[in-house]
Amino acid sequence: MKYLYLILRILLGLIFVVFGANGLHPFMHAAMPPADSLPGKFMAVMMPTGWLHHVALLEVIGGLLVLYGGTAPLGLVILGPIIVNALLFHILLAGGQGIAPAITAAIFEIVLIYGYREYFAGIFTYKAKTS
Repeated sequence: MKYLYLILRILLGLIFVVFGANGLHPFMHAAMPPADSLPGKFMAVMMPTGWLHHVALLEVIGGLLVLYGGTAPLGLVILGPIIVNALLFHILLAGGQGIAPAITAAIFEIVLIYGYREYFAGIFTYKAKTS
C-alpha cells in the first residue's frame, strides 16, 4: 500500500501543479464553452474577476504540498474544496460533460486521506473543546 499512496500522491500533486500553472499562465488551450450555456455564463463571471487565478494559485500550492510528502495532509485539505467544486461544476453546470478528471482527482484524494488517516483523526471527533 505504501507504493500505491506514493504513486497517487505524485499523480494528484502533478495534476494540480500542472493545471494550476496552466490557470495562472495558459500553455494548454481549451475551447471556451458557448457564451449562452451555463458553463459559459459561469466563466463569464469568474474570468474577469480574477477568481480563477486565485483558485489556480491554491491548486499549485496544494499540489506542491502533496508532492512534497511531509506536508501532504495540508495539501489534501487545500485541494479538497477545489475537487468538490470541480465535481459540482461538472454535475450541475456541465451536465456531467468532462467530469472524468474531477472524479479521478476525487478518488485519489479519498484514498490518500485514508492513507494519511492518522493525521486527520483529530478532525473526526464529537468531544471537541477549545484550548
